[in-house]
Amino acid sequence: VIIVGVDQPGAARYRQYFPQRLYADASVKLRAEIDQSAKGPLIGDAYLRFLADELKPMIDRTYRTRRDAAHSAIVGSSMGGLMSCYAFIERPKVFGRAGCVSTHWPLTFALQLVPGDERPALWKAYLTQKLGKPAGRRLWMDHGDKTLDAAYPPFQALIDQDVASLGWEKGRDFDSRAYPGAEHEENAWAARLDAVFGWLLR
Repeated sequence: VIIVGVDQPGAARYRQYFPQRLYADASVKLRAEIDQSAKGPLIGDAYLRFLADELKPMIDRTYRTRRDAAHSAIVGSSMGGLMSCYAFIERPKVFGRAGCVSTHWPLTFALQLVPGDERPALWKAYLTQKLGKPAGRRLWMDHGDKTLDAAYPPFQALIDQDVASLGWEKGRDFDSRAYPGAEHEENAWAARLDAVFGWLLR
């Protein structure tokens, strides 16, 4: 197994990892909330092109790899979990495995679902249009229940329903796990990497 770590961009993390197709389909109100969080133009699509069209080919040229999507995974946490999901969906011929750890499904920092909230429908429409059938792909998702992760269970439950409704079987094509007591931070994520990689690479 070859693991490639990409340094995270600090203050630009939000705008670099944001899935731009969801922004394009969002309402004016939600776009304004995203813009407020991003503090600059979104560059998620450019970052995805870097990963898929520059970094991945460079690794394949430099090392003895199995180049097909079935042997190529992308894994990230929080906003990185969003980008991992986005890359997995947008580039299925490049990434056949994805680990979405403590994924920031709320998209903004409005962390509670409220009546009339458009975000569940936005995610459902995107997944319905773009995810497709499993076709041998594998998707891992998880969350804790402390600090920022405390906001994620309602969003994750809806994502799980959407994925399952598209013919993905839990335990075979995707998994979604909760880690009681786990916070939104690097030590908690590191503690479950064995489970993440063990499931994705089995």
